[in-house]
Amino acid sequence: MLKKRYANVIMKSQKQVLGKAFDEKKMKKKTALWEKQLQEEKVKSREKDREAARITIASVKRTVNFGDGLQAERDLMSIIDGSKWIVN
Repeated sequence: MLKKRYANVIMKSQKQVLGKAFDEKKMKKKTALWEKQLQEEKVKSREKDREAARITIASVKRTVNFGDGLQAERDLMSIIDGSKWIVN
């Protein structure tokens, strides 16, 4: 992974070390391959993250319904005999 991330730095340093024996075309091909692999890994990582998020969202259960507050108020009013205040 480090080779993929630092491909340009590796290429420059090898060029300095090897001098004339350095094959620039070959190294550029390697660099392009490493960059392509890095991009593919990023895409796969995003896909895994999205799938995990989908699974998490699907597993969330509804715990509150929108009518709960109104029903609770009606129940309370019926308990304290406030039926005259209940509007149906």
